[in-house]
Amino acid sequence: MNAEELIKSGLLEAYVMGQLAGEEALLVERARANDPAVREELDAIETALEQNAMAEAVSPPSEVRSRVIDRIGTVDGGRPRSGPSVLRTLPATAVVQDGKWRWLAAAALLAFVVSAALNVMTYSELKGIRGELARLEQDRSVLAEELQVQRASFQATQEQLAIMSDPRTDVILLKGTGLEPDARARIYWDREGSAVHLDVMRLPEPPAGKQYQLWALVDGVPVDAGVFAMVGEVLPLRSMKGVAAAQAFAVTIEQAGGSPTPTLEAMVLMGAV
Repeated sequence: MNAEELIKSGLLEAYVMGQLAGEEALLVERARANDPAVREELDAIETALEQNAMAEAVSPPSEVRSRVIDRIGTVDGGRPRSGPSVLRTLPATAVVQDGKWRWLAAAALLAFVVSAALNVMTYSELKGIRGELARLEQDRSVLAEELQVQRASFQATQEQLAIMSDPRTDVILLKGTGLEPDARARIYWDREGSAVHLDVMRLPEPPAGKQYQLWALVDGVPVDAGVFAMVGEVLPLRSMKGVAAAQAFAVTIEQAGGSPTPTLEAMVLMGAV
């Protein structure tokens, strides 16, 4: 808690009135010793309390004051004390009506205690409100990020549905070979735009250090159409390398990163256009 927060908290007023103990009192004392602003505020509170008490002091009538001083200035038997009485030098305002002083002191104490309590309550409520606002702002940021992700996912899904439902797109079914007889995949091929998209329906994970590679058979020559992984894909369609013309498509298992020529004995999928 910095000096400004401490001054506004009401703890200083409670400290002056003797209402603090333990860690809170130590906090105020350390701040008073190390921070001039806190020290100045404490001095101002103490001075205000003293001035308030002195402002309510009442001077007694002069004849009463004289009688009291004469009374104090004698000893048993009515003999005067030796030497002048120092009480004659006291100002008249030094005599205060005891009952009224106690009432004013109690009222001042109550006012400071109530003010300190209200300040502490206000500070606690303000701190709680700030914490709640910070939590709501964090929740709003999280929801905004989630909404952005959902929008991006929806847009990508719409784009893939457009590809799959486009009447100009050829759909080629790739079936498993003897190496993987249950494997299945589809090719969505836009001849005019040369765009190739792969939909893997059923295909096991490749061995460690291996990767699947798509090939297009163009005039009897296999042409690389890109490699793909089996993990990390959110949407079904994988965008592959463009192919302008092809008589068939096939998938083989190659070293990670792909191969310039297909490994025919590692072919797992094949389908004619």
